[in-house]
Amino acid sequence: MELLWLPFSIATIFFYGVGQVLAKESRARISSANYLLLFGASVFAIYGLFWLVFREPAEHDGYSWLKACIAAALAGGAYMSYFEAIKHGKISIVGTIVGAYAPWTVILALVFLGEAMSIGEGVGVALVVMGMLVFTYRSNNGGNGRPEKLGILFALGAFFLWGTSAAMSKDVMTDIGQTDFIGVFAVVCPTMWVIYWCATARGKLNVPSEGLKVLALSIIMLTLGGITMYLAFANGPVSIASPITNLYPMLTIAVAKVRLREQLTIRQYGALAMLFAAVPMFSL
Repeated sequence: MELLWLPFSIATIFFYGVGQVLAKESRARISSANYLLLFGASVFAIYGLFWLVFREPAEHDGYSWLKACIAAALAGGAYMSYFEAIKHGKISIVGTIVGAYAPWTVILALVFLGEAMSIGEGVGVALVVMGMLVFTYRSNNGGNGRPEKLGILFALGAFFLWGTSAAMSKDVMTDIGQTDFIGVFAVVCPTMWVIYWCATARGKLNVPSEGLKVLALSIIMLTLGGITMYLAFANGPVSIASPITNLYPMLTIAVAKVRLREQLTIRQYGALAMLFAAVPMFSL
């Protein structure tokens, strides 16, 4: 049982790593609002089914439910920021920044959950910060890098929202259990995304006639990845499970280079190397 978080982490790497590339490909045909609406329907159905199947009768106080709603809402906001990010930036860059939120989660776990940070984790935090600085640095190129910079800004927003949500969800699942938290997520996030869809798409759902299989597969994979991620957090220390699940950008980049033919600069390769080198440090 102590290593139960490991298979869930490996599943998360697969679902998120491939799902991100398919989501980027689908985003060329559908808006962020419409994608999130469909994604919300998938989350409501699959997360809700998980809750119905595995729930156990239990009573929780109002404060615990409130914390669960806030943790879920932070994740919902992170998804909105993430989909705006992949609209403006390369998935190989955006996905890596967003997937590197583990240092923020580790810091919050250290301060609020009483978990300890090793020297290796401290080195990992430093490597991630330096890697993101290299990503955001851009020499004067006549303003051609503005869309990529905007994508990075949205990615940083998702970085902090997801990192905070991850630490808070670990605390919440200690109180109410993983199944009830997933049930809360099934209600809170789809509700947020419906509001976002109404505000930005004005109630118009446009589903592309082409690429429906890729669209559906990306939605299902990201939905399943969310469940396996929370199961990994619930069954192990978040300061270890979070960095391990955050290895999925490595798979994202490998798939993106083959499927989307994205190209990176030498500087960006150097930043990626820093981020990849940081992840194993969190387990030391």
